[in-house]
Amino acid sequence: MTRLLMPLVLFAAVACGGKKSSTTTTTTTGGGSTASTVLVKKIVLSWGITPKGELADIYLATTDETGKQLSHSLGAYKGTCTAFKPAPEMNAITGVSCTTAPGAGTELHAVVQGGEEIIVLQLGLDAGVTPDPMARKEISRIKIPLGIAVEAAP
Repeated sequence: MTRLLMPLVLFAAVACGGKKSSTTTTTTTGGGSTASTVLVKKIVLSWGITPKGELADIYLATTDETGKQLSHSLGAYKGTCTAFKPAPEMNAITGVSCTTAPGAGTELHAVVQGGEEIIVLQLGLDAGVTPDPMARKEISRIKIPLGIAVEAAP
């Protein structure tokens, strides 16, 4: 019996010794019970718009799960600017529209590329013309950690 027990104890020690730590943390609540929480890495995108006369300075802010925020300047655009959700065919998470006349102006779209960067694209709008996703031009690239979740601020 002793010969059989010794290999099992050795096997159990080896199997548990190579265990890697996880991202799960355990906390104790007031009643003595424990609860597990999994930390999720994500960033939230939001637009900063600073009007200056006929123009507006546009920024794309990235806020991570710790509250750290980075602001990325995208330039000054003519018109009245507001954040919006682009049409599904634009494949963008969020956007900002700067209108100079009904149906005319400029749109900026934030698109996640390959899970490792956000590409900001500019699209000119003309009244009465359906916007073409292929007509957009790139104005900025923002690196993000690979595999991080990206959301748009409400």
